[in-house]
Amino acid sequence: MLGRTMMLVLAATAAANVGTRAHPYKLGALAHTDGFAIHVVGVDRSAAPGGRRPQAGRNDVLVTIKATNQAKFEGIPFVDGALGAIDPAGLEYSSLARSCGTIAGDVSTIDPVPPGATVTVHTCWQVAGFDAKTIVMFYAPYDGARPTYFALR
Repeated sequence: MLGRTMMLVLAATAAANVGTRAHPYKLGALAHTDGFAIHVVGVDRSAAPGGRRPQAGRNDVLVTIKATNQAKFEGIPFVDGALGAIDPAGLEYSSLARSCGTIAGDVSTIDPVPPGATVTVHTCWQVAGFDAKTIVMFYAPYDGARPTYFALR
């Protein structure tokens, strides 16, 4: 009986930790944040979305995300926080610094999404080549709430 109870406690703890940096949502898994159901549907680790190749030793990592508005009013996914990437050593990447250039469907340029509607958006980071396969995406709300992490492989 003790063994079974211990397994249930461990399973509940693991489930509570999903979405943390140590246990990011798996690629394609559904997450909920700011009234949206979010899932990462694609990752291109050697993209050139702005029509130009990144400088030597760097990769443009383009992420495709589907977001469904589950609120009763229009909204924009990720508008109340920062969307970035982080490597295993803690180095953060922002789409505002060393950007991939102009990308179609950039999450920062979309119109409000009506209730119940789904939108496909993109974000991109120019990262060190050795980080292209190890980064995870995060969404950090501006209100200081716990960031949500998403695996990209």
